[in-house]
Amino acid sequence: FITWIPGTASSERASALIEQSHIGGVIITEHNIESHQQARELIGELQRMAQAASPAIPLFIATDQEGGTVTRVRLPELTLFPAPFHQGKHADTDYVEAAAYVTGVELRRLGVNMNLAPLLDLYGDADGTVINDRSYGINSGLIAEFARAYVRGADRAGIVAVAKHFPGHGRADADSHDVLPVTPPVDDLRNLDLIPWRALPEGTAVMVGHLNVPGLTGGLPASLSAAAITDLLRAELGFDGLVITDDLSMGAVAGVTDVARAAVQSLGAGADLLMVGSIEEVVPSAWALIGALDEGIVGMGRLDEAVGRGFVLRGVDPCGL
Repeated sequence: FITWIPGTASSERASALIEQSHIGGVIITEHNIESHQQARELIGELQRMAQAASPAIPLFIATDQEGGTVTRVRLPELTLFPAPFHQGKHADTDYVEAAAYVTGVELRRLGVNMNLAPLLDLYGDADGTVINDRSYGINSGLIAEFARAYVRGADRAGIVAVAKHFPGHGRADADSHDVLPVTPPVDDLRNLDLIPWRALPEGTAVMVGHLNVPGLTGGLPASLSAAAITDLLRAELGFDGLVITDDLSMGAVAGVTDVARAAVQSLGAGADLLMVGSIEEVVPSAWALIGALDEGIVGMGRLDEAVGRGFVLRGVDPCGL
């Protein structure tokens, strides 16, 4: 699981999540940040807790540093880039790579090792969709080039880039924070929205969105759908890296099932790292997964595969645990 924690300093709640619930990561937001030094100390303490746990596995420390409105860490020491749409107007992959590199270097100095960016969703200027200027634009071929450039920059900075929101939120009809959006049919996505998702560089992670794709997900969110994750993303598009869900506490999932059942279904569908924004739901979701494993609803091989992909990105040797 990857989740948020309250406050600007370590707490008993954070300690319990790390040392007892064995979460795999923490997402840092503006609510956790007061100063550069404070943020470094908080993140350092979280990692120390993880190293003191048994087994000792370092955390993914993630944030949303997309540029523009979605910039969670705003400090004088950090460079603030414009929204991706305005970066994309330059049609310059060197600019995108440089922005990803600078952003990554500055986040690494804080202790962040994962950036929930870039967006591969499509957006036409003033088209009224919910993604808006968080997207690089409407040209799927150019977005594919930007995606590869972004990953190169992030990789040089030593930070994991997370491409989102598969299979494409840009032309969906609603905001997944509130309800389950419907995208164009899957064959339509193949001709346009899926182009940037083909041949992502190694070391990239992918966030799967809560999107109902006609002809693919059967009314489920893609984040809970084996047809979306295992069949489309992995088998058809050839992606073998870490798959992260969008927040399973969001309204798009709540209209379908509860968080604990969603966690079980998502892991079974092929997701590796489960994002749960409501920390009260982490422990019940963990117990639901344990129950699903005990009952054979989810196989241990699926869990091992998910954990193994996390080890690869962390640079952890599981044989040493």
